[in-house]
Amino acid sequence: MKEVLFIIEGLFGGGAERALVELLKHIDYARYNVTLGVVFAGGIYTKEIPSQVNLFHIFSDNETSFESSLRRKALRYCKKYGNTWLLKFLFRQKCKKHHFDTIISFIEGYPILFHSTICKWAKLNISWIHCDLYYQHWTTAYYHSDHDEKRCYEKMDKIVFVSRNSMESFNRLYETSNAKMHLYNIVDAENIRRLSKQKVVMHDRFTITSIGSLYKVKGYDRLVRVAKLFKDKGYTLRFQILGQGKELESLLRMRDELGLQEDVVFLGFEENPYPYLRQSDIFVSTSLSEGLSYVICEALVLGIPVVATKTSGGMELLENGKYGILTEHDDASIYEAIKKLVDSTTLCKEYQEKSLSRSNIFNIDETMARFYEII
Repeated sequence: MKEVLFIIEGLFGGGAERALVELLKHIDYARYNVTLGVVFAGGIYTKEIPSQVNLFHIFSDNETSFESSLRRKALRYCKKYGNTWLLKFLFRQKCKKHHFDTIISFIEGYPILFHSTICKWAKLNISWIHCDLYYQHWTTAYYHSDHDEKRCYEKMDKIVFVSRNSMESFNRLYETSNAKMHLYNIVDAENIRRLSKQKVVMHDRFTITSIGSLYKVKGYDRLVRVAKLFKDKGYTLRFQILGQGKELESLLRMRDELGLQEDVVFLGFEENPYPYLRQSDIFVSTSLSEGLSYVICEALVLGIPVVATKTSGGMELLENGKYGILTEHDDASIYEAIKKLVDSTTLCKEYQEKSLSRSNIFNIDETMARFYEII
């Protein structure tokens, strides 16, 4: 039986975390013994981890405040001085096994930083990249320098990207000699459609939905301003945003200052967002950067017309505008793209059909077969 270790930062509700959960649900546990190391304990997806997975946390919920403080100081020390021996010590304390066939750091940042210290524990070391690091190099805060980050990637045998475009962007950022390939995340279309019918969500307005973590990279401030443009033009629309994150307070303040309390609704995190998505008229992604937007995949599966800003993942999923409307990164462009669909029932119907057609690219059996080849 093959021993595989996954490393992820947390299970708090992001697209990469969702992708990992779906992957773990489809692994053949008769062939693979899987361990999952989570840097920070907690998170809404923890309960969805299959029982066959051996789970451990580097920072546990039951640690004393003194223990937690020491570990966090160790992280800060490693980032500041580029010395990673403490990270290996922390990982060794929590991970009982020290020999694997494959180790996979499943997201950028802390997972690959920890992974880089234990590469000798495995025959094969792989990193997964879920974003476009060239256009949104958010991981710089995790490393002492760009050189240190590049060195972590150079220790990997393979780097897997969730889209072809994000792979090409990475090659513009770092020149590394390891094998690189792309593999779409698992999208369980049958399960998404089943879950979308569990709850009825009725609206009396044309409804525009967006789903994601409330961080600056998602560009939700632009969507709030676009809602104001529609209201000023006399439209009565419902903009609903599902997700949680540290930008919530500033977004609520912006909404209230613009007088949009009845027009823009923040619904928080929903374990099952699919009924909201299924009964939407349009799905909108306003992200500054995306490796491969998981929620765009879900909107396609449910046949919802998609409007998305031009990001690596969005352009690839929508095939440069063939299966959805792509916009520039400004309020006016986003407004005009949404307006086309709001003003035309015929166009909406056309893009519903295009979404369903594009969703045929998601095939679980093919994705898992390719995954097994990679690891």
